[in-house]
Amino acid sequence: MKWKKMGKTVNAEGTTITYWADTMPITIESRKRHIPHANGVGTWDHTSYFVIWKGHDVKEFMSLTDTKEYAKELEEARNGF
Repeated sequence: MKWKKMGKTVNAEGTTITYWADTMPITIESRKRHIPHANGVGTWDHTSYFVIWKGHDVKEFMSLTDTKEYAKELEEARNGF
């Protein structure tokens, strides 16, 4: 299964990249967010990956590889494999 980049949104809160595989109705979002430092000076970036099905967040992961694997398992379960 090959995932394709669908879009990218950049705003003051961070960057969101959306991926789609043409073989399933599930998308993946990579969400990079700016987290303020404890001392209040500056930020650091944190990226989470989300499996999205029918417009709803299904599960959050810390790696894109784990996210893709879960999306594949979810699709196989949905198709009765």
